[in-house]
This record gives sequence, structure tokens and C-alpha cells, in this order.
Amino acid sequence: MKTKSTNRFSRGASWLLIIYLSFIMSGCSYRPTELTPEQARVLQTRDFNGSPEEVAKAVSVVLQEMHYTLGNVDMGLGIMTASRTSERLLAPISRETAGENDLESELGTFCLIAGTMAVVGLFIAWMFDAFDDDDEDEDDDDENDNRRPPSRRSHRSRSHHHDSSWSIFGSSDSGPSSADSYTYIMTINLEELSLQQTRVRLTVQGEHFEGPSLVATGPVQDQQFFIDFFTRLHTTLNR
Repeated sequence: MKTKSTNRFSRGASWLLIIYLSFIMSGCSYRPTELTPEQARVLQTRDFNGSPEEVAKAVSVVLQEMHYTLGNVDMGLGIMTASRTSERLLAPISRETAGENDLESELGTFCLIAGTMAVVGLFIAWMFDAFDDDDEDEDDDDENDNRRPPSRRSHRSRSHHHDSSWSIFGSSDSGPSSADSYTYIMTINLEELSLQQTRVRLTVQGEHFEGPSLVATGPVQDQQFFIDFFTRLHTTLNR
């Protein structure tokens, strides 16, 4: 009776874990929609006191503080570029606006993800049930084994400890899965408005890689990301 109660608890906990992981995966797959050009311009543009050269020097300092590598600098065109690669998500990557079949594409993607998670969840649940049944059989065998003379007892316990070095996903020495990485490419446009005043427009393109494979790309339009950059730039200019 105690074993059956434990098995029921284990199965219930397994299902709760599967549901929890499903919600986590659904949340991670969410990508905000790209802003309209007018909304993006308001988010990406700020005016600062100082000449383009002074602002460009301050931008270089801010990029260094944010661990970006400075790329091309063309003061004639008023353009600066920088990039950074990170193992963690620094800002969400917006989903680029596509054609007329956006809704159908989203529904298809959702169904594919949901179906995959359902299949994985059922497989994991089946594996847990199989392990519970094996444990019950082993308990019965061990009980019968204890009733036998020592010379005739099986070596099941040693085999069981040996097999524990294997997981349900393969051997313990299997290679790790491909790691995620994120690349962010900044483009800074400097426009001289009047004497000692410069307009700065920042655009950022994000790329998400799984190992060597590019799985997502799009603009970064996170409000907090731009607030942080422009706050740092304002502070640097006023030191």
C-alpha cells in the first residue's frame, strides 16, 4: 500500500513538472511584435548637447562600458557601429513583421510547439510509469532474494547500482547539447542639428544562435534597453 501511494505521488509530481516546464517553454518562445516605424523612431532617438565629435567620443565610452566592440566609424556620414556576443539574452528580439499570413503562421507554430510538448510529456510520463513498475518488480525480487541462502542470492543490487550511471536520456558521458548564444549589432547615427547639439538615433539588430545554427533574428526594441543606453550617454556627456 505504501509503495502504491508513493508511485501515485511520483506520477502526480511528474505531471506537475511536465505542465510547469510546458509553461516555461511557451513563455521562452514568445517574441514581441516589431514596432511601427513611427513608434521605433520615438524609442530610438534622443537629442544631446554637444557636437557630433563630442557625442561620438561619449558613445565610444558607453559602448566600452556595455562590453561592445566598436566597429566602423565614419564621421563624414555620422555613422558608428558596434557588436557584442553573449551567452545570455541581453534584450528580447522582436519578431519581424511578415506578410498577410501572419496569423496562420503563428497558429501553425503554436500547434507544432504544443504537439511536440504533448508528445514529449507523454513519453516522459510513460518512462516514469515504466520505472515505477520496474522498482516494484525489483522490490519483490529483493524480498524473495532475502529469503534465499546467501550463496544463492542474486547480484541484482550490484547490477542496479551499475545501471544507475545511465540516465533515461543516454549514457552519462554523452556530449552536451549545443549552447545558445546571442549577437547584438548596434548602428548609431549622429546628426548635427545646430551649434553644440546632436541628434542620436540608435538601432539594434539581434540574432539568436543554437550552436552554429541561426534560429531567430530581428530588431531589438525593448524600451528599457534604450533608456539604459541613453541614460549612460547623458551621464558621460555631463561628467
